[in-house]
Amino acid sequence: MDSARRWAGVVALAIGIFVLITVEELPIGVLSVMAPDLGVSEGVAGLAVTVPGILAGAVALCTPVLVRGMDRRLVLVLALASVALSCALSVVAPTFAVLLLARLFAGVAIGLYWAVMAIVALGQVPAKHAARALTIAFAGAGGALVLGVPVAAWIGTHVGWRLAFAAVGIVAAVVALLILLLVEPVRSPVKVTGSMMLAAARTRGVRYALGLIALAVVGQFLTYSFISPVLIERAGVGLGDIGLMLLVYGLAGLVGNFAVGPLVRRSPPAAVLVVVTGTGLSLLAVLTVMDDPRRAMVVMAGWGLCVGAISVAMQAFIGSEASEVLEEATALNSAGFNTAIAIGALIGGLILDAAGLTPMILTSVLMVGGGALLVVHYLRTSRVPQPAAPLSR
Repeated sequence: MDSARRWAGVVALAIGIFVLITVEELPIGVLSVMAPDLGVSEGVAGLAVTVPGILAGAVALCTPVLVRGMDRRLVLVLALASVALSCALSVVAPTFAVLLLARLFAGVAIGLYWAVMAIVALGQVPAKHAARALTIAFAGAGGALVLGVPVAAWIGTHVGWRLAFAAVGIVAAVVALLILLLVEPVRSPVKVTGSMMLAAARTRGVRYALGLIALAVVGQFLTYSFISPVLIERAGVGLGDIGLMLLVYGLAGLVGNFAVGPLVRRSPPAAVLVVVTGTGLSLLAVLTVMDDPRRAMVVMAGWGLCVGAISVAMQAFIGSEASEVLEEATALNSAGFNTAIAIGALIGGLILDAAGLTPMILTSVLMVGGGALLVVHYLRTSRVPQPAAPLSR
């Protein structure tokens, strides 16, 4: 396979991430129109993010053991087919309960795709281009924030949230075909077992990565899952302008995804520290200064710049700090990340319904700040040699 097709395959993987992020966060963008249509509160509607996120975490955790010798490319195709099915069921869902059932298929898709995508991307190019391949592949996440979620939100608020799901489902089917045609098959030389997953979880880099996810990612999505009511009630943004605000957030996120590249190549832990600290400061700005539409646009841009770099920075951290257990660590990272999104949406919904927006955002600030302190501790203690955890291969 020539070089051009290899990179075309990496771009196809990025488009797949675009679809996965869009379908995962689509309820966030249409929350304020979907909830009343289905007869539930916005806090309860947040379960449309929580339920698939929890399932995605469980699926990602099991994926390396379940797929074993299977072509990882076909795992990605199955994931996108599951997205198409989820969207089709969402379009016709008569009640919120049926919508949650449809979202289970989205959870399966998210878990499968995230658990193996990085491995497949690295398998398309020579090792010397690994950092560039990851940056391009994860650019799909920023692209989803730039186009996928805002466009879906615009469709949802102006035409109907069901049509937004329909559009995502169609794109998922097309991308599945692209991956099948362009991406080179990738199989793992090692058959991962449950004991190997447990051993990987005990390695120092993975332990810190999971701890960081539990603080920073939960804290981020605790507030971001309810960004529509935050913008409407705290900043006075009109319902029709939510899509524009998410577009600004997404454009900045795409810039952040590429801007963090040089720092990622120099020091992945330092890149993670910069990104998490910036996210915490952005959430503090949401809490303290985002009180009109103009300030909201500035805050959303700064917030998106930082959050857009999280995925690639975290995967690079795993690649550098847990390279000896890369496939297991990637799955654990994916499981933790998606579970954190779900837990963040759940906790955010509970706080929102019980106490309101301000306590919800304050909790986010404290949690993400704690994540930044954890990275500082990792960097300080990294100067001291650490004993390696025993691995069974």
